[in-house]
Amino acid sequence: MMKKAYIALSLGGMFLCKSQQILPLSTKSSDIPLNSYIKDIDNQLGGFEGIWKGDWNNKTLTIIFKKAKYYDTLSQKNPYYTDLLYGRFQVREVNGKILFDNLSNQDVNSKVKGFYITPSGNYQLIYIDPDLCNKVGLITIGFTGPSKAELKLKYKDYPQNLDSKCFYYNKPTDQHPEPLPKDIILTKQ
Repeated sequence: MMKKAYIALSLGGMFLCKSQQILPLSTKSSDIPLNSYIKDIDNQLGGFEGIWKGDWNNKTLTIIFKKAKYYDTLSQKNPYYTDLLYGRFQVREVNGKILFDNLSNQDVNSKVKGFYITPSGNYQLIYIDPDLCNKVGLITIGFTGPSKAELKLKYKDYPQNLDSKCFYYNKPTDQHPEPLPKDIILTKQ
């Protein structure tokens, strides 16, 4: 009886292992089989990992990118695993005052999460900030040269419908919070 149970469990495990396909990061979301693993086979994300710093408008941005395996269940009919970057950041004024800080957030609670590597090797991430009335933006990062010591970060804010309870509701755009620069060069630390 015990031997039959062991054989059944072993065979079941073999079928589960065989059902997962490993695909490269460049795989389009429409081509992902059920429970696949979109893996960073060529280590395209590895160079982005680490601590990066840059200055803009008398502020300093420190951002930490970390690669992790994530189970994407947004597509309920076709969940899959994927390698991606999480980003946690801090913004300080020249006088040292901290304006934004989520460095201590756990990866799954980070406000910056990657989702797509472009054919040119740039990487796109989404920014969602529940502390700023669910502010949403798109971040694109790419290296400035072959040494991979500098990173160009571009941020595009996407205006959303603000709830009347939001602290910057009905304020002019120049009075909305600016957690990330629109364009900055970051240096690896």
